[in-house]
Amino acid sequence: MAANTHLIVDKETNNWFKACIGLNVTKEGLTNFLCAELQKVHTVVGKSCGNCPIENLIQCPTNPYCNNRKRNYCPFHNSKIPQPCPICDNIKDNIILHHKYGGPSWRNTRAKKWALNYWEIGKCYLPPDGYSIISSVQESDFNGVISIMLNCLHFQTCLSPLCLSPPPPDKQCPLEKVRQIGRDVRHTSDCKVTDADLQDYFKTLSTLLADPQYLQHDPSAIIACTRLSDLQNDRMSFEELGKLLKEVNQTLEEAKKTGKRFSEMAERTLSKHLQKMDATNQLGLIRLKKKTTVGEQRLHSKTKVGEHRLERKTPFGAQIIESRTQYGEQRIEKKTNDADQCIDSKVHNGTQRIEISVQHGIERMQQAANKTAQADYERDVEDFRRRLVEHYNDTSSNVPLSVLDQSLDKRITDIFATPKMHRFDIASDGKRVKKEQVLTYKELFYTGDTKSNRRVYVQGEPGSGKSTFAAKLVHDWCDENRPSTTAPNKNASFDDVLLIQNFQFIFFLSLGESRGQTEVTHMIKKQIIDTMYSEEKRDVMYTLLLKIIETEICLVIRDGLDEWLAPDGSNLAEPSMAGFPKDKCAVLTTSRPWKLADERIKNSRIDILVEIEGISDSDTFCERVLRCKHDKSKDLKTTAREIRSFIGKRRLTSLSNSPMLYTLVICTWVDTMEEEEHLNGSSLCALYTTFLESLCKKANDTTGFFNDLHPPHVKCFSRTSYLRPIIQNVDVISKAAFNLLFSPEKEVY
Repeated sequence: MAANTHLIVDKETNNWFKACIGLNVTKEGLTNFLCAELQKVHTVVGKSCGNCPIENLIQCPTNPYCNNRKRNYCPFHNSKIPQPCPICDNIKDNIILHHKYGGPSWRNTRAKKWALNYWEIGKCYLPPDGYSIISSVQESDFNGVISIMLNCLHFQTCLSPLCLSPPPPDKQCPLEKVRQIGRDVRHTSDCKVTDADLQDYFKTLSTLLADPQYLQHDPSAIIACTRLSDLQNDRMSFEELGKLLKEVNQTLEEAKKTGKRFSEMAERTLSKHLQKMDATNQLGLIRLKKKTTVGEQRLHSKTKVGEHRLERKTPFGAQIIESRTQYGEQRIEKKTNDADQCIDSKVHNGTQRIEISVQHGIERMQQAANKTAQADYERDVEDFRRRLVEHYNDTSSNVPLSVLDQSLDKRITDIFATPKMHRFDIASDGKRVKKEQVLTYKELFYTGDTKSNRRVYVQGEPGSGKSTFAAKLVHDWCDENRPSTTAPNKNASFDDVLLIQNFQFIFFLSLGESRGQTEVTHMIKKQIIDTMYSEEKRDVMYTLLLKIIETEICLVIRDGLDEWLAPDGSNLAEPSMAGFPKDKCAVLTTSRPWKLADERIKNSRIDILVEIEGISDSDTFCERVLRCKHDKSKDLKTTAREIRSFIGKRRLTSLSNSPMLYTLVICTWVDTMEEEEHLNGSSLCALYTTFLESLCKKANDTTGFFNDLHPPHVKCFSRTSYLRPIIQNVDVISKAAFNLLFSPEKEVY
């Protein structure tokens, strides 16, 4: 997003501000180029011995470094006697040869580092003062970078005539103009730049950065040239502008120092002129005295009247001179004071205006950045919600029709039937009393009209439809208007889907897939985020998730609490909801009843407890399952009547409490319709044997039969074809099922 660089109301002050930023951008664009070329200079100049300080290599006295006003003491050499070193002297001579004016800035450099540090060689071409502590090109300022390019002869081979014609120090030289731009911007007293000057500045700086010799192909120079264009046309981003604002502060500090130096310079100039005037007055007095003496000698022979007249005029003339001298001194002193006050006032007012304008600009940038951050957050949240809906449509909106064939899945809206669900009251003594039937989402998530149930527990026996109900809830949240692929659902229960839409996010977790994990946030990352996003984006999206659960209304569905195991050494009865604010998050947990009898799950932590006892309308459910399996060439109503008759005769109606088993009966009946005898067994044992053989057939299609030598364990097994080859496995599984079903560690509900 582009930032508005009109941060300051005054147009010309804003231009000066943009010029400061432009200088910093240009300096950054030249940095890599300067480093690369200085390394070449270092190679040509050579490497020193690394032991000689600069004082050893400079003869004493050498102007302007040595000051011999004090006998036998030089502040530059500090009592060190210069010692010749052939290697370092050769390096010194090469540095001088590469200096355009033959006068390197020896005070800036540390000769001991000439061997390894090319920057110490480059510092010899900087201005003489203020750069001794600068340790790299990056720390140097704009003036230093341009000075090196002007003073070091090597750079005349790196720039085209476009930047060096006429050659420096001609003021019309483009590179000299670049240096002058830096001086004009830094040393201005009012911090103002006209529109025309600003456009000329940008043009001159862009010309340098686009020099065809080398810079035109330098990546940093190319970026800087683009940023200059963005700055000139107000296209610079907030991030770049914010970074450069810090660098402009340094320019402001230089402006303050410049104003102070200007004031001191003016004071010294005025003082110098005052001293000159005093000397002139003294000379006048001497001349007057001489002429008076000559006059006295010439008039000595004249009359005493002449002497008296002369005596009267001499004091009078002295008074006039003294009076005029005092008047001149007073005027000079007054103008000096006025000039100091004017300079101080302008520097102070200008600095104050700039600081206020910069502060206002920063505040506006911060406000704009906050708006941008909020817009980015809302966009990321919307994208995350869209991906989450797509994820659920792929993973939760289809459920297997039968456990006999997990690949045969159908849309949940095609087979879902209203569950038989009742609310349970928890009495003061801990007893749980069955109450009214629950038919809407509102009755599930609210008690009365105002109190929200933040901790909802849904219990039910295996196969009663707990997971299917949770999946239907997720489907309703994803798209309450999604059409069914077959007949519409005639059930009016749980049709208040707008209430579910109040949740900004629903996180559907299968606790059986997160055994050993304790934090729900980690489960969401593993089961949802790691599934939806590539590896490089997962950490970013997990950070977004933590922000979402703190700010958005969420529902967490923990499906299958009885299938979850805490890690070794943990005493948790259920996964931790750490990080989820209570006023922002609701939790729906499904489980078998024995798990919710765990004394570690406190009754006070259960806002509502409901139990699913199968389906409300078994006939409607039967028709829905048949519609998914039935051959369209046969009449659906006739088939439905036949299977209902079969279920009634075999007294299997009670299986409607377990939609899983009820579906098994229907699917098995349909699959064996063409057989001569299908499901003729009159007992549940015979029916379960059919189920078991169907499962074994999928695992191993080898046939085998029981006989007198190998009699069956159960009479119903005698007519099977697929149990005999794997009967040992069936025995082992049977023992495991028995031990798990009647485990002494499981509390009875």
